[in-house]
Amino acid sequence: MNLEAERAVLGSLLKDHELMDDCYLAPDDFSEEEDNRTLFKVLQFAKEHFEGEKEPFDPVLLVTKWGERLKNVGGISRLMSLRQSVPSTAGFNHYQQSVRADRIQREIQEVGRQIAATGGGDLSELRLKMNVLAELQRGQEGTGPVHMASILEGHGQTIMKRAQTQGVTGANTANHEMNQMSGGHQPGDLEIIAARPSMGKTQYVLNDMDAVTKSGWSAVIFSLEMGALKMVERLVSSIGGIKNKKIKSGLMSDNDWDSYSKAVEIIANRNLFIDDTPGATVEYVRQQVKQLKKKYAKLVVYVDYLQFLNTERKFSKNNERVGHITKVLKGIAREFNVCVVAISAVGRDCEKKPDKRPLMSDLRESGDIESDADVITFLYRDEYYNADTIKKDIVELIVAKGRDIGTGTFEMVFKKDTGRFINMTKEEKEKLAEKVRERERQGHSKR
Repeated sequence: MNLEAERAVLGSLLKDHELMDDCYLAPDDFSEEEDNRTLFKVLQFAKEHFEGEKEPFDPVLLVTKWGERLKNVGGISRLMSLRQSVPSTAGFNHYQQSVRADRIQREIQEVGRQIAATGGGDLSELRLKMNVLAELQRGQEGTGPVHMASILEGHGQTIMKRAQTQGVTGANTANHEMNQMSGGHQPGDLEIIAARPSMGKTQYVLNDMDAVTKSGWSAVIFSLEMGALKMVERLVSSIGGIKNKKIKSGLMSDNDWDSYSKAVEIIANRNLFIDDTPGATVEYVRQQVKQLKKKYAKLVVYVDYLQFLNTERKFSKNNERVGHITKVLKGIAREFNVCVVAISAVGRDCEKKPDKRPLMSDLRESGDIESDADVITFLYRDEYYNADTIKKDIVELIVAKGRDIGTGTFEMVFKKDTGRFINMTKEEKEKLAEKVRERERQGHSKR
């Protein structure tokens, strides 16, 4: 490892904080020797939060505001030593190129060790690692502006491949119409599933995970509200078509046990993961996604739910905390090329309206959710509010925001006793539409 180059980068940044604007390095580019990785994180934090200071990287300011953590890695004397060790910042770009090159070399050696240990290993995993190395190399060199025509090289074949998948270019969702609209869960996207309590949002996500893994993808859910066993029991109930209360009571028939065994076998043969770590932070989620992505190239990440997720950062206002978390989740989606699907709460004010279908302004705690998300879908069940509704067992999927895909509303059958979301047939949709029209005619005639 090139500790001299790491020290030179850190010393240059301490000498001239504006160099951070030209720095493309990430904390993982630094080694853990001499706590260089921690020091770089400190400087990143300081650049973001102490921008108003004349010298945001002043050693005294850093130690005062960062506290014991910085003192434990050398304190003011270490920072001053690094700053003074660099006579000039003119070689900064060369220093950071050396640091990135050293990381690439470490990654290549790690790939070589894994290939040697596994006799070849998983080809998809190897391709993923090589893509990561290629991205690191591009980040080191800096591509700069390129002609748009160069982006379209081989694009025709890409379009033909999309046609072969019938337009589903990502992972399948639980809803067929959503697949047609969006092309499935797209890597790099942050999706929000939002609803008031008892609408079935957690159960919808479990159905969605079933659809994702059925199509060969992997899925992980960070369950912050519900324990792992309870969550998995719900999934068994949904896949097996078994009433959840039977699983809770243990009073199951022979047919139920047969369905149970088949559901358990399905789950065992899929890449389905759950993490119910209490008090999990978004930084913890990032670390776990990073590890999973090394093993599973095609991955969808779920968070249940957004408002329960913590962060290592401290905020005085809850809406600022949630806003920060959504930005980090979007960053995770882009950094690891995964789709992140987060469940969000909806404020109770939407229930004061005559039409209780939620709007984006009803998203609880933060307007940043609306701006950071690529897709926002609300769930709404009319029977929850209207006992005489003609939409019994029907849930509406209201796509209120769809960056690049548009908006719309889709309907599914929701079997609450088993937690199953079922796509409606064309005939079922037509019958429901006719019932809605008939109800509207009756309403007009009464007027």
